[in-house]
Amino acid sequence: MAKIVITIEDLPNGKVKTSCDPNFDTMIRMHISGTPFTAAHGYALAALNKIVEESKKNCPTRILIPRVGK
Repeated sequence: MAKIVITIEDLPNGKVKTSCDPNFDTMIRMHISGTPFTAAHGYALAALNKIVEESKKNCPTRILIPRVGK
């Protein structure tokens, strides 16, 4: 079982800081060393990927509401 904590923090300059524990590099090193990923690792990496993807868009801030259920 894994526990991954993603923290999203507003900064005074209007930007946002995102951090993850364990961080992305640590998770990738775990994977390369042969440590199996859990579902939590997969969800965390997908969430981090989406955060990076959205941060690169040069458009007004929009709120993403995840779909819950089927």
